[in-house]
Amino acid sequence: MNISLEMKKKFDIYTEFLLFWNKTHNLGGNLDYQIIQTYLLDSIFPLDFIKPFKKCMDIGSGAGFPAIALAICREESQFFLVEPRQKRYAFLQYMCMELGLVNVKVYKKRVEEMDKCIVVDLITSRALMATQDLIALSRDFLSNEGYYLFYKGANLYQEITDDVSKYIQKDQRIYFYERKKV
Repeated sequence: MNISLEMKKKFDIYTEFLLFWNKTHNLGGNLDYQIIQTYLLDSIFPLDFIKPFKKCMDIGSGAGFPAIALAICREESQFFLVEPRQKRYAFLQYMCMELGLVNVKVYKKRVEEMDKCIVVDLITSRALMATQDLIALSRDFLSNEGYYLFYKGANLYQEITDDVSKYIQKDQRIYFYERKKV
C-alpha cells in the first residue's frame, strides 16, 4: 500500500501521542517509536489483499491497532471501535479528534453490549481472544457477504487448524494475518 504524505503525517502524530499517553496509562505495554511504526504498517498491510469495505467494526480496539491505521488509510469507510476500558476509550476519542477522523465512532462498551442494528462489511480484532469465541460474539454484526480480519500472534496456526468455518455463513470469509514479531 502506498502511504501518502498526509497519512505519514497522521501516523507520526498518532505515534507521538501514543508514546506520551503510554507512559502514564500503559495503553500498549512496552512501546517505542520503532515498535509503533511496525504495528502501524502491520495494521495496513492487509489492505493490499482484502476486498474494499464500507463499514468496519474493530473489537477490543485497545491503543488503536489496527483500527486507527485503517481509518487513516480508508477515510471513505466508516469505523466503529469497541473498547470497554476507560483509559483506552479516552485515548481513542482523543486521537480521533487530533487526527480529524470523522469516519470513526468509539464506543465504551464490550461487544456484547453493542446495538445489534449495526451491520458491517468487515470485523477486525488484534489478538483479543480465540477465533471461534470472537465470531460467536460478533457474528450478528457482520453482513451476509462480510468478512473477518483477525491479526493473530503465536496461536495463529492452532486457530487455522481448528474448524472455524462452521461458525460463519456461506458467503462470509475469515482472513488471518500473522502480526510481525518485534
